[in-house]
Amino acid sequence: MIVEVCSSSLEGIKNASKAGADRIELCSALELGGVTPSRGFIEAAVGLTTLDIHCLIRPRAGHFTYSEDESKIIEKDIIAAAEIGCKGVVLGALTTEFTLDTKRLKHWKKLADTMYLTFHRAMDVVVDPKTVIKQLIDLGFNCILSSGQEEKAMDGLHNLNEWREDFGKDILIMPGSGINKTNCEVFKASGFSALHLSGSKPQTLIPIPTGVNNTISFLHQPLSVSDRQTIHEVVLKVKS
Repeated sequence: MIVEVCSSSLEGIKNASKAGADRIELCSALELGGVTPSRGFIEAAVGLTTLDIHCLIRPRAGHFTYSEDESKIIEKDIIAAAEIGCKGVVLGALTTEFTLDTKRLKHWKKLADTMYLTFHRAMDVVVDPKTVIKQLIDLGFNCILSSGQEEKAMDGLHNLNEWREDFGKDILIMPGSGINKTNCEVFKASGFSALHLSGSKPQTLIPIPTGVNNTISFLHQPLSVSDRQTIHEVVLKVKS
């Protein structure tokens, strides 16, 4: 089983590699559902040469209907990811009717060229998921990351199983959201060949010295990092 770890730090990538993960979905701002990482971060991640890097291409948080200006940013980010050496990109786009924006995705597929292409959790808000899956197969996508149209993959397991049974020969259905060491074996037993998790734990905030106004909110914003032990336990359970 492929274990993909969503990571927003070099430390997290190193931990995932040591834990036996297979690849990284690279992003920033996990607390917002992830946005496109900076070019410097992508270069550093690829430069580690430890795991294949699949870069999230999402210019902002929120819905997945993009303006022309946002679309141009996405195009540049896809090209940059390819130039830097990412093995894949993770992206998605919908119309205002929450159907697939096939025109944009077809163009982005051409820009991605031979990179592995994952359609992200925009899948979880489309109005007709089976039609969307057929369209993604026709567009040449390799993978769909989804929680089965629920907040957590365990709650959407019925949908995920149905999609895997109906379309799994043509596209990889990869469960993600809320997967951890206590429930990962459920997905293995169900017959999935890949799963996605962050495996993160909170980081200790740095001590605030006397004289600094510690009421400033950004000093207390929580930080997290992909945890080697957590990921290792998942790897042992799903790969044994």
